[in-house]
Amino acid sequence: MRLLLFGGTGSMGIPLAREYLWVYSSSTLVLYVRNRSKVPQDLAEHRNVIIIEGELDDMDMLSKAMEGVDAVIAALGPTGRKGPFYPRDTPIAAAYIRIMVTMKGHGVRRLIALTTPSVRDPEDQFSLSLIFLRKMFATLCPNAVKDIVAVGRVIRTQREELDWTLMRLALHSSDTDPENCEVVAGYMGDGKINAVSSRIGAAQFIIQELDRREWIWKSPILSKPS
Repeated sequence: MRLLLFGGTGSMGIPLAREYLWVYSSSTLVLYVRNRSKVPQDLAEHRNVIIIEGELDDMDMLSKAMEGVDAVIAALGPTGRKGPFYPRDTPIAAAYIRIMVTMKGHGVRRLIALTTPSVRDPEDQFSLSLIFLRKMFATLCPNAVKDIVAVGRVIRTQREELDWTLMRLALHSSDTDPENCEVVAGYMGDGKINAVSSRIGAAQFIIQELDRREWIWKSPILSKPS
């Protein structure tokens, strides 16, 4: 397998990259990054890692990165541009549109996109803790939440052409106990999930989904067991 990972220098991208290389030890990982110097040394020096520097609006570099790819994982988010200073023009959603156009141009169907419970799903039910988080983030970071919601909307329009999964991640724990990183997949208010997730556990679940393909055209929330 040849995986293209966006956001590979972020808080979720790094554990995803490491988990992929652990599980698929003989496969290739392509990291599409803005700045090569931010790639951790263990990944930058790994024999199966290819690093491509480029912006998310550079269609030529996106096309180069997509060559020979079997699946795409995108861990893109509004980190670093917070509160009232976040742009209003939904830049992450726009980036996903360009990524999906490039995927279709290269015949790549599988997309796993990381987002948050701010993206709603018809399977969701009432959950006080998660509704509180939704309202809090919508109040503190309205433009960022607008962008996150737009990501869910643009990806869901591609059901005929892409095998997508929207992985909605709850708040991350510190992962101080590697033996306590289990996560489950479910929907708001189903009694299985809560408001806290594990980066390590989420990375393991997402990489397993590459082969399992249990959540195509679905939007599960990943969290620690309730």
